[in-house]
Amino acid sequence: MKAIKWLDENFEGTILLVMLLLITTVMSAQIVARYIFSNPMAWPEEFSRYCYVWTVFLSLGFTIRKGNMLRVNVAVDLFPSIARNIIRLCADALLLVVFAVFFYHAVQRTIFIYGTGQVSPAMQIPTWLMYCSTVAGFGIGMLRLAQACYFNVKNFNMRSVTTKEAVLQEAAEEAAAVTGDQQRGNK
Repeated sequence: MKAIKWLDENFEGTILLVMLLLITTVMSAQIVARYIFSNPMAWPEEFSRYCYVWTVFLSLGFTIRKGNMLRVNVAVDLFPSIARNIIRLCADALLLVVFAVFFYHAVQRTIFIYGTGQVSPAMQIPTWLMYCSTVAGFGIGMLRLAQACYFNVKNFNMRSVTTKEAVLQEAAEEAAAVTGDQQRGNK
């Protein structure tokens, strides 16, 4: 049960971190090979591009899980709490439908690319592996949106926090952390 909870909280973030570390390491090696040894490698740019594409699509689920999806909450915050909850639930449900459509088309496109047998120019890996990033990203995004809808339904009668309240709370927490750090530093 702990493993499932850990995966729920950290799956996308861990993969994103590993991918960004891989991009940094490979591109640093390419810089050294190119400018110090005057012998550039052919594959690092392609590898980094593919890792970047994977991070873009995997970040969909990450941002939904963390509640950082780009939304215009200023207008929503003008409504009473119940209306805000209805709007958020409807928005998440609509986005779930959109992700389901994108997921379907991503699967179709990936199957098509798989059938072509196309490979990447530098690394000679099947191109359909990069297209799998869309399938994984929209699939994980759908899972995270389903979780958000479940959470919204489960906590429907709870008062939702406005953007202003959330920002003020976050600022107070940051100020308390800075104050605590300064007090520990003075001792």
